[in-house]
Order: sequence, then C-alpha cells, then structure tokens
Amino acid sequence: MRDVVSSEQLTPITWTRKDGYMFSEEPADWIEYDKRQFRQILGRLTRVITGTLDPHLSRYPDDEWAQLASAQLIGVRATLAQLSKSP
Repeated sequence: MRDVVSSEQLTPITWTRKDGYMFSEEPADWIEYDKRQFRQILGRLTRVITGTLDPHLSRYPDDEWAQLASAQLIGVRATLAQLSKSP
C-alpha cells in the first residue's frame, strides 16, 4: 500500500515519532527519513557480517563463497554508512 500511495501522490510517506506517518512536501524530511532507513539496514547488515560471516571465515578462512559474500557485503556496508551520514 505504501508504495502504491506514494507513487500516486508522487510524495514519499515518511514517519516521525512526533507525527507518525505523513506525506511531507519537504525534501529535507524525505532525506532524513531515507537516512534513518539506511542506518537501520546498516545495523542489520553489520550484524550479519559480524555474527555470521566473520565466524564462518574464522573457522574456514579459505571458503571461497564466504570470502565473496564478505567482500560484497563489506562494500554494501561502506555505501550504506556513507549514505546515512549527515551532510
């Protein structure tokens, strides 16, 4: 529903603790919401890397698949970290 309504309105639905879900006409609100989403994804991804891939590689350092997954996800983590920073 969120995707459909947003695309019909051409305005993202954002969420704040104060106002809940809303349509905002302010691009600054959209950017801040996007950054919060990136920070949330970054936290989840970091836990996958440190809680799953790092132990896997510690036990089997020559595992080609784990090395590939780790390298790719570390790149994604760097990108998300950059996108979630304040200007």
